[in-house]
Amino acid sequence: MTTPESDLDPDFVPVAPGWWVSNFGGIVLCGVVAAVSRRPLLRWVFALAATTHVVEGTVAYRRARAAGLRDLAARRWGLQTLAVGFPSLIGLGRLLRERAERAERAPTDDA
Repeated sequence: MTTPESDLDPDFVPVAPGWWVSNFGGIVLCGVVAAVSRRPLLRWVFALAATTHVVEGTVAYRRARAAGLRDLAARRWGLQTLAVGFPSLIGLGRLLRERAERAERAPTDDA
């Protein structure tokens, strides 16, 4: 299946599918096990993991907006980071670093 040209977003880079399986699948599985086992330690582990993902997603969204990315791209970064965590946050950092480096290399209008 091909992606329409309008769906290509230079401000968003999806993480590899394996991260979705391991990180998103892992947190869902952790939540299920914590709910079924009713062990307090597992509930704390799940709560900590879920809180970490919420914080990471919020940070990703705010960093993307502060860097001037469009709202749709910023929301995509935030939601992806909420689901898969640090791999997405690292990808956003790389994208923003590359944009900053390109901006520094761009010729200025001062002549």
